[in-house]
This record gives sequence, C-alpha cells and structure tokens, in this order.
Amino acid sequence: MKSKSVTILTYAAILVASSMLVYLPGINGPFVFDDIANIVTNDFLRITDLGLESIRRAAFSSDFGTLNRPIPVLSFALNYYFADGLKNTFQFKFTNVLIHSINSLLIFWFMLLALKRLIAIDKKFSTISHKQVVLFSFVIALLWALHPIQLTSVLYIVQRMTSMSAMFVLLSLIAYIKSRTMLIENSISPRIIIGFSAAILFSVLGLFSKENAALIPVYILLIELVLFSQEKPWRFWATLDNGKRFFVITVLVVAIFVSTVYLIDYFSAGYRGRTFTLVERLLTEPRILMFYLSLIFLPRINAFGIYHDDIPISTSIVTPWSTLPTVGVLLLLVSLSIFYLNKNRVFAFGVLWFFACHLIESTFLPLEIAHEHRNYLASLGPVILIVYLTYLAFLRIRNKKVWIVPVLFLALFSANTSLRAWHWSDLASLTDFEVRNHPDSARAQASLGSMLAEAGKLNEAKLAFRRAADLRPYEVTDLINILIIMSWQKQQPDEELLQTTLSRVRTGLITSLTTQAIGYSVSCASKNCAQMQGELLEWLPIYAERTKRNPKRHAFFRFLYARMLLLDNRKQDAIDNLQLAIKSYPKYLHPYFFLTSIYIQSGDLDKAEKTLNVLVRANRKSMHPRDKEIKILSNKIQSLKTGG
Repeated sequence: MKSKSVTILTYAAILVASSMLVYLPGINGPFVFDDIANIVTNDFLRITDLGLESIRRAAFSSDFGTLNRPIPVLSFALNYYFADGLKNTFQFKFTNVLIHSINSLLIFWFMLLALKRLIAIDKKFSTISHKQVVLFSFVIALLWALHPIQLTSVLYIVQRMTSMSAMFVLLSLIAYIKSRTMLIENSISPRIIIGFSAAILFSVLGLFSKENAALIPVYILLIELVLFSQEKPWRFWATLDNGKRFFVITVLVVAIFVSTVYLIDYFSAGYRGRTFTLVERLLTEPRILMFYLSLIFLPRINAFGIYHDDIPISTSIVTPWSTLPTVGVLLLLVSLSIFYLNKNRVFAFGVLWFFACHLIESTFLPLEIAHEHRNYLASLGPVILIVYLTYLAFLRIRNKKVWIVPVLFLALFSANTSLRAWHWSDLASLTDFEVRNHPDSARAQASLGSMLAEAGKLNEAKLAFRRAADLRPYEVTDLINILIIMSWQKQQPDEELLQTTLSRVRTGLITSLTTQAIGYSVSCASKNCAQMQGELLEWLPIYAERTKRNPKRHAFFRFLYARMLLLDNRKQDAIDNLQLAIKSYPKYLHPYFFLTSIYIQSGDLDKAEKTLNVLVRANRKSMHPRDKEIKILSNKIQSLKTGG
C-alpha cells in the first residue's frame, strides 16, 4: 500500500512540475485581446482593500454570461491587489498555470476512479492491474495537461473562466463517481450524502465560473451509461415492455425538442450582431469540430491561434464542399459510439465526451465560430482514445514498442506547447506569429495595427488597419482607427475614406469593438483628434437612432453625443441628450454625473442638486455604486451654495 501511495504521489509531482515548466516561457507575457476590456480597463477590479463591499463590486464587475462569472472575476481583482497593479502579469498568469496544474491532478484522479470502475464491470479489462490503472491514468492526465490546445485556457488570462469552471466540473464528477460507487456497495450513509451534496456544490461553483458547467448533468448521464448502466435505476429498463419504453423515449425526445426550440428562440436575437445566421453557424460547426479534432490528434504549430476569425462560413450544405462530408463523418462517429456503448465502453466514452463538451459552445448559441479554449475539457476524450488505441494495438501484436506512440505524442505536445508559450512571451512575437500564420485574420491585422501605432510607426499601422478593414467590411472600427491616426498626423482624409466610414456607420454591425472605438474617438476629440469632431457629430445621432431597441447601448451613444455637443458649444442640445440617455437606461450613471457637472459649471445649483438626488437613488440600485464620486460632487455643490 505504501509503494502504491509513493507511485501516485510521484506521478502527481511530475504532473504539476510538467504543467508548470511547459508554460514557463510565457509566464510573463502580456495582456491580450479580451484581457484588455475585462481586466486592464475594468476599474472595479482595482481594489485597494479586502472589504466586503470592494469584493462584491469586483466580483460582479463583468457582463460575461448570464451569471456574471463572479468567482474568476474576483480572482482577477485579488491578483490585482496582491500584485500591486497591472504592470506585472506574472501573478495573473501564474494563477492560471496553477489552476491548470490542479486540473491535471483532477484528471488523474477522475481517470483512476473511472478505470477502476470499468475493470469492475467489464471482463475485457479484468486483467489490468492496479499498477497499470495508475500508469494509464497518469499518461492520460499528462498528455492532456501538456497538449498545446490548452494554451489559450492557460496563458490567455481571461480564460481562467474556462479553466476554473473545468476545475469545479471535475471536482463535481469526482464526488459523484465516488458517491455513486459507495451507494452500490453500501446503503445510504452520511458519507454518501456529503459526497452527493459536494457534487451539487461544485456544480454551482462551476456555473458561477462559466455557464458551460451546466453540462454537468450530461457528463453524469454519460458516466452512468458507460460505468453504471447495470445498476439501479437502469436495470429496471430491462423489465419494461416495449410500450412503456416507447412512451419514456417519446417523452424524452419531445422534452429535448421543446427545450431546444425554446433556447433557439431565446438566443436568436444574438445573431443580429453576427455576420452569420443560426443556420450558417450550425452548418459551420461540424467543420470546426473536425478542425479541433485535427489539432488534438495532430497538432500543427502554424494552425493554432488566438482568433480563428479567418475560417470561412458554411453558407449551405455544399458550400464549402467539405461541409457535407464532415457532417457525415461526425454523424457516423456519434452513431457508432452509441451503437457500441456497451460493447466498447472506452471508445464510446472518448468520442461522446468530446461531443458532449461542445453541446453549448458549438451548437446554436450566437457565439463566435471558433476558439481553442472550448476544447479544454473536450480534448480529454481524444486523449483517452490515443492511449486506448495504443493499448488495443499492444494486445493485438504483443510488442512493447507500441508504447512509443504515447511517448511520441507526449514529445510532440510538449514541444508545441513550449514553442507556443514562447510566442506568447511578448506582444510583438505573438502578433508576428498570428499575422504570419493567419494573414486573413482581421483581428490579427488590427492587433498589428495597434502595436505599430503604439510604436509610432503610424503609416505602417494605417496599412494594417486598412487590411483589417478589407477583411471585415461589416466593421467600422478599423476605418475609425485610420482616421484617428490621420488626426494625429494632421492629415486630411480623402472623401472615399469618409464615405466608406459613414456607410459602415449606417449599415455595419455595432459590436463591442465599435463602441470601444467610438468611445475612444470622443475622448480623443478634445485632445489629439480635434479634426474628427465633425464626423463624430454626424455618426453619433445615427448610432443613437440605430440602437433604440437596445436601451443600454442607446444610452451610451446618447451620452457620447452629449459630450460632443458640449464640445461644439451646444449646451442645451447636450442636456437634452443626457436626459434622453437617463430615460433610456436609468442604471447607466455616467449621464447623471455629466449633467450635474454641466449645471454646476452653468451656476444652476438647484438643477445640479436635483440631478444629484436622482443620481443618488440610481446609485443605490447599481451593481457598481460610485459613492466616492457622488460625495465629491455633493460637497462641491454645498461649497458653492455657501460661497466656499
């Protein structure tokens, strides 16, 4: 028993050390992409104390998902607090690597429990010793931990939401398998109740980390069908006649169908902000899943990337031509797995696990087409298949040299991951990698433009933004960036550029990038972008009109328009737009502050005080109250009223 414990501890130490070492080259890398909006520019994360109010504000400072994902968001705030700011990314990235290391241990534990149960129920595996179970579990966990497809879930800081949710999902499944196994061997006991309660608790924590933890019931159903199908309540299925079985199956099919239709209808509005329709996404995702599988089984360094916005959309079942055969192959895989569920449990589990993990992010939700972090847990299925197929080959040819296959995969995975981590060590190398390997990625070109602009290479930056603008004709941001640079250079834009930009303002998508670019332009208009004032005064009422059905965005554009109107010395028009912004979305506090400041500057202290009182009431209902700023305004008004 002691030697077994030593072996397991040794394997665990190797897992943790390997998981950390492979990411060491990128441990001091930069904030990238969504890190900027959700961490760098999120003022509510910048806590200066650990009081309950500061923690609450920080935890719910994100608009991600339906539940705001407070657990990982709070962890970002704690990183900020203990790292003493944002200048050093080490603590942020080290936390991610640590979570990934913990997850590798949880995969090890999960596989140990699953394989032990498999040996107990399937005679084909009865000859496998405990030592081999531990070794197989370790190899699977190590291959999973070192796979290069995990990198964006580790070094991409904001994707801690993915890895942290996975951690709680694994803890929930481990608690479930242990409790379920005990329930078979014993009657109900406090330990079993605690175990199932822990599984529920971890599920809730997973949901508050990222909503795809909602798939835990699907994972449990798969575990039940593979590992516990001969136990209660499943063995009662054999006692049912065909009529009762048909009734149960019909009810389940109808329930799934109705739920799917409801969810599709609920999320359909999200496609208004996408360049593809629901049908196009459903047609494209099979090709994406096949792309993911190719990256998992045969990782190619030049195929990886942070964006993947250069993948063509499937506009029909035969466009591109690979759509139909891909759908056929995936349907065949799933069908074979279901058919051989009891005959070949490991194969079925590996295949169905991969597809189960993609049920939320790779189906009908209006999410972006492809991201590697969606495979964080899903990649476990293919990794299991690599080890299992090697085991089958060994049984057939009885040659120990077959085990060189997992070793080769291990070498391939770790080399690719280390190289990718090195690319992520600084923004220049990451951007260069993305542009070279994904030249048709608009985001890669835009990132290059931003980097060149910050380096003062303005003409080169404009060329990169122009390339990005050509690649995404539905997005105005890249053209606005060109106009901003031209303002810095005191260059007059040509009429074609202005008209193209105006056309995209009128008909293009209004994305988060759009709002960021417009917001920056307005802030810049009073400083280095003065020549853009005329364009902004033309664009902003268009955006305000286009966003009438979206109160939050409408209020945002009204607020920005008011700022530009005041800059144009049109004070009353600015006041009118601020009042419209407040009416549209009373929870948005910025217009109150701006309106109060206008009244103070005008000497109309009564209106300033009335607006401040309304602001105080709105502030009480806000998730992000701004008590300090309100107190400053209140003191200023009182000081002016008393002649101080």
